[in-house]
Amino acid sequence: MSEGGSIPVPKASAENWIDMLNEFQKDALSTRLGIPMFYGIDAVHGHSSVYKATIFPHNIGLGAT
Repeated sequence: MSEGGSIPVPKASAENWIDMLNEFQKDALSTRLGIPMFYGIDAVHGHSSVYKATIFPHNIGLGAT
């Protein structure tokens, strides 16, 4: 699980996150049992760890869902 300050590289783009998670999943599936990995991000108020991502105030995000 990723939390505040946990990023794959400095100024991580969405592609950096995808690459990191794909590598995690590939490693998990290559084990003897081949059990897929479940991955989560603690980002209740928006994910500000993606470089140049647009973060909306909490109430707007709630209304949008």
